[in-house]
This record gives sequence, C-alpha cells and structure tokens, in this order.
Amino acid sequence: MIRLIFVLLVITAMVLLGMYLLSDEKKYLQYFKKTLKYTLFLALVVMVMFALRRFFYV
Repeated sequence: MIRLIFVLLVITAMVLLGMYLLSDEKKYLQYFKKTLKYTLFLALVVMVMFALRRFFYV
C-alpha cells in the first residue's frame, strides 16, 4: 500500500513538473513543491511508524 502511494506521488510530481515546463505557469511549480514537501513528510511519518513498531514489538 505504501509503495502504491509513493508511486502515485512520483507520477503526480512528474506530471506537475512536465506541465510547468510546457506551460511555464508558476502554479504548477508551486503544486510540485507542495507535493514534494508532503511526500517527504509522509515518508518521515512512515519511517517513524516503522521504527516505533520495531522498537515496541521486539
């Protein structure tokens, strides 16, 4: 499930970056930056959850 979410986020980021390069509108670059920021935040949360699970169940 987590891999699927990250694959969809990568696809979304590439589409937004492509739209920015094709249309040269700043809104697509802003959406790309927000998507990247939230993807990194999600990755951090997932890593913390895995670490907590490993710490408390072992």
